[in-house]
Amino acid sequence: MADQEDLTKRLALLEDEVNSLKSRLSSLENQVDLHSSSGKITDPAIIAEHSPRRSLLKTLPTRDSLESLIGGQLLNRIGIVILLFGVAYFLKYAFDNDWINETGRIIIGLIAGISLLAAGDVAMNRRYTYFSQGLTGGGIAVIYLTTFAAANYYHIFNPPVAFGLLVVTALAGGFLSVRQNAFSVAILSTIGGFLSPFLIGSQSSQAIPLLSYIVILDLVILYLAYYNNWRSLNLLSFAGTAIVYILYNSQTSFKQEALVIELFLAAFFVIFGTLAFFYNVRHQKPTKAPDVLLMVGNIAFFLAASLGNLYRFSNWHGLFVISLAVLYLVVSLNIQRRKSGDNLLFLSLLGIGLALVTIAIPIQLEGMWINIAWLVEAVVLVYAGVRAENKWVWRTGLLLLIFSSLIQATQYVPITVVPVFNFYSLAAYLAIAGFFLVFYWFYSRAGALDSIDRNMITWPAAVLGAVLALKQIAREVAAIVHYYRLGFQDIFAVSLTWAVLAIIFMAIGMIRDIKGFRYISLALFGITVIKIMLFDLSNLAMVFRVVILLAVGAILVGVSFAYLRKERGEQK
Repeated sequence: MADQEDLTKRLALLEDEVNSLKSRLSSLENQVDLHSSSGKITDPAIIAEHSPRRSLLKTLPTRDSLESLIGGQLLNRIGIVILLFGVAYFLKYAFDNDWINETGRIIIGLIAGISLLAAGDVAMNRRYTYFSQGLTGGGIAVIYLTTFAAANYYHIFNPPVAFGLLVVTALAGGFLSVRQNAFSVAILSTIGGFLSPFLIGSQSSQAIPLLSYIVILDLVILYLAYYNNWRSLNLLSFAGTAIVYILYNSQTSFKQEALVIELFLAAFFVIFGTLAFFYNVRHQKPTKAPDVLLMVGNIAFFLAASLGNLYRFSNWHGLFVISLAVLYLVVSLNIQRRKSGDNLLFLSLLGIGLALVTIAIPIQLEGMWINIAWLVEAVVLVYAGVRAENKWVWRTGLLLLIFSSLIQATQYVPITVVPVFNFYSLAAYLAIAGFFLVFYWFYSRAGALDSIDRNMITWPAAVLGAVLALKQIAREVAAIVHYYRLGFQDIFAVSLTWAVLAIIFMAIGMIRDIKGFRYISLALFGITVIKIMLFDLSNLAMVFRVVILLAVGAILVGVSFAYLRKERGEQK
């Protein structure tokens, strides 16, 4: 009986503990729900755990981590450098006293470098990560310096042999950096690899060996990008490639066929174009600013170098740039369709493609055809952006439309040009039509566009179109009067034409019940009346004064009558 009572008491205590735990768990769940809905936590323990001060303290190194940083990493790097200086001084002393001949010095240097590489790999296998990286970096530096001395001071290695040894060293450094996950080793190998042509000397007139070597280095960087997203290494490799090409080509020019050089430039373009988003797409990582910088720098270098290399084919430059634009546009749309990249990657590739189209136009075309092509491109971009509901595309088209319209509006038109039927007028009509199409597309797709964008674009586009139309009408009417030597003054003709245009706007506004068009018409009537009263009458003969006053007065009365009929119809 006593044992049974004792067991009963224990069960009761366990039930109390379980109930207490349930109560605490329920309380914590309520506080988490409250935090997710209101952003506040009431439990002091949770507040202390997630307070900014505690989060900041977590980011600061503790005494143990600081000691590990200094003792395990910093001292390793400093120690390796000091050892290199010590060995250098010892070797200098031995060389000065003729203990070792020139061949022996090179052999010692190469053995020391290879030994450091081997020791670094052994240390990596034993999980001495930072120690192994220091040894590997030191080994690469020793081999680079030894090879440089052997080729330039002692002339033991001829340039091809020294060049080949440096290539092997750079490749070994790249593979070891992946094996050891050592960014510092990758940087050192890359810098040494691109310095090799300058350290050893290269036959700059022979493009194939030098550019083949640079392609190999870049492929190693692409191999590294398969495992690690070292963005600064990608940019360093791109800068090294561009510098080597520019310096050697500017000094003596590559004595090869232009198409052979273009193949190497295309290889650089593909490698760095892939590097810009290869790792991000493979691992579904977001695109960052350095990736965009690499994309822009890559196309800028490739385009400039290719146009300079293909200077003999200048008639095809525009088509070449258009081909690049199509490539970027296709890749960007394919990435968006497959959803294999983020929005910044899509917009960057799309923006580069559109920029290439804009650049190709002045390269291939001449005179007013340039502005005409830009206006057509702008209208297409706005339409495509509105249909796809992509604000970056239609904004780009709108900016290009404004820019091209300013160029057209400030363009000088020779007096001898036939009115209406000329390239200047065609550009003006395209600009006017572009703004009115923008108005129509934004006005008709009210539900598919942001209300702020719609309000900021719709009516300003209509106003700009109307202003350009007024200016072009005045120019065309004056040109017609002078070109055909008509017997009346151009001031009178312009005012009368403006009044007719105001009637057209008012008619559209009344028939389609578009309030904005009616406002534009009223504003145009006001401008016309002011122009007539302040400028025209003083310059017109009496007969023209009577005619224009009667005509404008009749038009205004007719417009007011149309408004009265509209209001009466609405009241009914």
